[in-house]
Amino acid sequence: MDETHKQHGEFKKHHKQERGRTFEMDSHGGPRDGRDVEAGSLDLKRQPRVLYGTDIRTALPNLVAERGWTRVLPVVTPSLAPSPLVTDALETLGASALKGFTRVKAHTPFDVVLDLAARIRDAQADAVVVIGGGSAIDAVKIAALAAGAGISDPAGLLALRAVPDAAGVLHPSPGNRTGVAIIAVPTTLSGAEFGLIGGATEVEKGIKHLYRADTLAPDIVVYDPALALATPLDLWLSTGVRSIDHAVETVLSRDANPFTDALALHALTLLRQGLGAAKRHPADARARHEGQLGNWLAASGIGRVRYGASHGIGHQLGAVAGVPHGITSCVLLPAVLAFNEAFAPDRDQAIAAAFDRPGTPAAQAVRDFIASLGLPVRIADLGVARTDLTRIAETSLGNAFVRANLRPVAGAADLKAILEAAW
Repeated sequence: MDETHKQHGEFKKHHKQERGRTFEMDSHGGPRDGRDVEAGSLDLKRQPRVLYGTDIRTALPNLVAERGWTRVLPVVTPSLAPSPLVTDALETLGASALKGFTRVKAHTPFDVVLDLAARIRDAQADAVVVIGGGSAIDAVKIAALAAGAGISDPAGLLALRAVPDAAGVLHPSPGNRTGVAIIAVPTTLSGAEFGLIGGATEVEKGIKHLYRADTLAPDIVVYDPALALATPLDLWLSTGVRSIDHAVETVLSRDANPFTDALALHALTLLRQGLGAAKRHPADARARHEGQLGNWLAASGIGRVRYGASHGIGHQLGAVAGVPHGITSCVLLPAVLAFNEAFAPDRDQAIAAAFDRPGTPAAQAVRDFIASLGLPVRIADLGVARTDLTRIAETSLGNAFVRANLRPVAGAADLKAILEAAW
């Protein structure tokens, strides 16, 4: 018997693990307090209003008129700026639309966040419409937080970050987003539009920092499946795997509960079906719509339950080696599932069943599905230097999600083992 199974067996002798609560067991194997029930708590926090299956050319002007906004700042991913759907939608805003901001970059660098915070503040924007992927949406969320706090330099932005405790609980960033509404029009499946957290990268040190506030998530999310067709298929599919990562690490969360389990497991079914259909029929708007619905359910727990090591190591694989978030999930999630498997076999099997692979380890089921989409499943396929793995492991140790992983991470050696398994 290997050491992992031995340790897990010793744990089970004396305790019964039921999601958020561990019961002391008596000599007969029953709970000492006489109640063999699942116990826990869930604070749903704030959820955005969601418009789905809609057309941004009518949804955006209707929202602006409904809310009475007169100074709307468009923030658009550069590749989408020429899109006729985007230009037509922004034209419908008329005089309410301010000059757009298009200087958004992958991994949300500090300088982009600070420039955008200055634009929000100087333009006296009452709303921001962000059209794009997770980096653009995170940039707006954190910039709005910074603008409200009067932050204008890297030191101030660093001081605004959320700091995790030893259990991976993120203490909120100082202050809250106030004074500006956010309307997110996602064009990928990153899920950033639902997050009470966001990430920004201190490029000089290669560290991605997390920001958290109960007011951080956008106010309104607009899903337009026709606009989603403009997203290149590989990007759509890889961010779809990021969405799968959200759902999987919700089920494997230390904060797992019946409510988020129901959302996450149904999300996995929708994402399996929607991503598979998009792979077979890239021009099918219905497949993109199904992916958006799956992403909505999968992302509903972002910042509301603690995630695990796939997200945590992924932050540093992105910050150190420049790997996009969706791809970090492609290569890391199966390895993290294997790391956690013996610690939570029932949850592992629930995930496998959602991929229509009952009886198969979830790590294998997920890896096979990712490969079926034509996406990489090994770090070695990404052009990352193997010598970087040590640095990625060491800089991941302080990450809140690594600290919150369901199976405790003992140190950098555990993280290096996960990375080697993913290599």
